[in-house]
Amino acid sequence: MLRRFAPAGLILVLLLGSFGVGATATPPRQLNIGVVAGGEIRGLQAIAPTWDKATGVRLNLIVYPYASLYEKMVTAFQANAATFDVVMLDDPWMPKFGAEGWLAPLDAPPFNLKRDPDIFPVVYDLGSWPPPRGPVPPGEAGKPRHIEAITLVGNVVMFMYRRDLIPTAPQTWDEVLANATKLGNPGGQFYGFAIRGAKGNPIISQWYPILTAFGGRVFDDNWNVVFKSDASVNALKFFVGQLKSVAQPGADTTDAADRTRLLATGHAAQATVWPAEASDIVENPQLSKVIGKVGYAPIPAGPPGRHTPMMGNWLLAIPKAAKEKEWAFRFITWATSKEIQKPYAEAGGIPFRKSILNDPALVKRYPFFTAMAGSLDAPPFWRPRTTEWSAVESILGTHVNAALAGTESPEQAIDRAQTEISQHMREAGYIK
Repeated sequence: MLRRFAPAGLILVLLLGSFGVGATATPPRQLNIGVVAGGEIRGLQAIAPTWDKATGVRLNLIVYPYASLYEKMVTAFQANAATFDVVMLDDPWMPKFGAEGWLAPLDAPPFNLKRDPDIFPVVYDLGSWPPPRGPVPPGEAGKPRHIEAITLVGNVVMFMYRRDLIPTAPQTWDEVLANATKLGNPGGQFYGFAIRGAKGNPIISQWYPILTAFGGRVFDDNWNVVFKSDASVNALKFFVGQLKSVAQPGADTTDAADRTRLLATGHAAQATVWPAEASDIVENPQLSKVIGKVGYAPIPAGPPGRHTPMMGNWLLAIPKAAKEKEWAFRFITWATSKEIQKPYAEAGGIPFRKSILNDPALVKRYPFFTAMAGSLDAPPFWRPRTTEWSAVESILGTHVNAALAGTESPEQAIDRAQTEISQHMREAGYIK
């Protein structure tokens, strides 16, 4: 795999001349960085030796599985322990970390991070606390807003389709259904649309962009639960009544990788996809039979004409208890700089800068980059900024899955989810 890294001299110029911090701090022996296990750190692992060699400051990547990473960080933050100099966090964790005041503001002294026009505004908004749009958790609205984290992994849900069979990218979910109905051949094990429908987070990652495209919401701007609506019913009926009819058998137990493999192995015409799946499966010569035959586009629009892709970014932040804050900031700004994002992307990392996602050479190699750029510019939806989202998602994921499996009607699923979410949010103090 081709990897072109910035020379050591350029790295030092970036570190010492551009990032708003002094150049006199004594370099530490290492930076301790808590990161998640899996493909999300592929690009980071690839660029780490370049940093090490140029600075003499070793990046100590402390790798944990997803759930363990969250627990380790919360434990360290609650104890005000200097366990980590930098942390890698999933964007739904921002409400907890932001509300608790555990992260150092990046746009305040001594760092004074400025917004870069090469970075999509939603990237900065996602790492800001309190959130700049949507409902704000109780007690957070009056706090001064700061950028507390910056994206490293620019995940956003996209749409993929067999462009040898569907010459033009579908613009609406009605077009998706029409294509699926025309092309699907279940008897021949070729399906018009591949569904990720496993219970919990998987099915909500699949269906939430459809819900919002149809105009549905879970909460209004005051945290009232408004899930029970005509828009939600229509979105769920479309999903379980129409898309399911042109999808693979067992859709209610299918998770991400198996959904994506259906398209990659020539058994499906259309699906949604995260960037890492596109890179690792669809564009992988060892796994895919459709390389060169797949097109990518932003998520199709619903009846109101809304394109609503969903974000799933991984962010970098500096704990307030970190020992090496200055060098932590230098590392973050280096890793997310235009000069380093290119080799990061060449090594399989998921970038987020406009110039990188629109780079002709990179687009040729990773054809889904253009769809990512269009999705991040939409801008995409993020999940509601509340520490209660995990519980809410579990409720939604149980009942939407039940509707897909046929054990609840769409109306029953929405009514029960509305009741349970309302009760939970009332107990959590969000509504009376």
